[in-house]
Amino acid sequence: MTRRRVFGTVRRLPSGRWQARYRAPDGVLLTAPRTFTTKLDANRYLAEIETTQVAGSWRDPRRAEISLRAYAESWIVERTVRGRPLARRTLDTYRNSLDRWILPFLGDQQLGKITAPVVRNWHSRLCEVTGPTARRQAYALLRAILNTAVDDDILHRNPCRVKGAGQPVAAERPLLDLGQVERINDHMPTHLQALVTVAFWSHTRVGEVIALRRGDVDLEKGTLRIERQQVELAGGGVLVSAPKAGSVRTTHLPAPAMKALAMHLEQLGPGLPGAPLFVRPDGKPLRSANVQHAWSKAATAAGLKGVHFHDLRHAGLTLTAQAGATTAEVMRRAGHLSSRAALIYQHAAEQRDAVIAGLLSAVAAAHAGEPVDGSGTFVARDGVEEPPA
Repeated sequence: MTRRRVFGTVRRLPSGRWQARYRAPDGVLLTAPRTFTTKLDANRYLAEIETTQVAGSWRDPRRAEISLRAYAESWIVERTVRGRPLARRTLDTYRNSLDRWILPFLGDQQLGKITAPVVRNWHSRLCEVTGPTARRQAYALLRAILNTAVDDDILHRNPCRVKGAGQPVAAERPLLDLGQVERINDHMPTHLQALVTVAFWSHTRVGEVIALRRGDVDLEKGTLRIERQQVELAGGGVLVSAPKAGSVRTTHLPAPAMKALAMHLEQLGPGLPGAPLFVRPDGKPLRSANVQHAWSKAATAAGLKGVHFHDLRHAGLTLTAQAGATTAEVMRRAGHLSSRAALIYQHAAEQRDAVIAGLLSAVAAAHAGEPVDGSGTFVARDGVEEPPA
């Protein structure tokens, strides 16, 4: 009877606990990261290590000795989104979170020693020193970095397990109707009124509408080409770049937007296709702060204080869904890659369900020869008025 080969060794320490040691595939002798109460426990640990080595699923613990600081620096340089490098604004946000809220607390920790309790303790400390937005962004970034460490077979499991910590908890934004949009726009400076109209009907973000060029407008086809955005940099400068991934699009505009654009271009006079579509009265380039400041004043004057410029996009896309656009059509107009965002506007459109039911009642009543009023309420044959089904 042959004797089974012994994998690794165990020895009893002066403390009475047991230490386990084994060789890595490259021949280097490694010590278990913890000691064991009994010899049996130590041998069980060695058996588990041997099994993972044979199966090819063994994780070299030496890789987890890299500091979070070193790993995060490589991560942020190599990170891509859908095959594209990080956008400048995203890069600035990540760098701010790393430098202020992650590395000062955890930067010198080895990846393998960042456990769930360590993360919970770090998150609790953040709750004492910063607000919910910065805390959420920092937690989401740390979780993304450590997810990559799991994918790289450095960690077995992501230790970021604080429930809800990375989820945004924002108050529901107000839903503007057409009358409110027009009321705010009446208080906007004259040179920005066409911009507001275009932003509402084309569902553009503020950086996208500022970056529009004259050549992006096709008055004959009634379309607007959205292929760039203006990004405000942390240092105070601006960068014109491609919009968010999947956001390059050509949008057909309804009549109010085309009328506003035609009048705006006529007032501007002749110009090159590459010239900015919207500028300040002195001809200088517009900045996001110019638009946001004017919008805030106009909203307050219109009795709608606190309404954001981005609420124009939300309102326009909701109106698109209410008009009967499918999720795919909303995604295309919005420049969304994921249906999750588009479904937000579909849900808002469900508020019209009672109106739709009324219209269906009218169809049914007409088919049955029942009298129908304009609201969808019909009168039954016995003369008793009934509400829509």
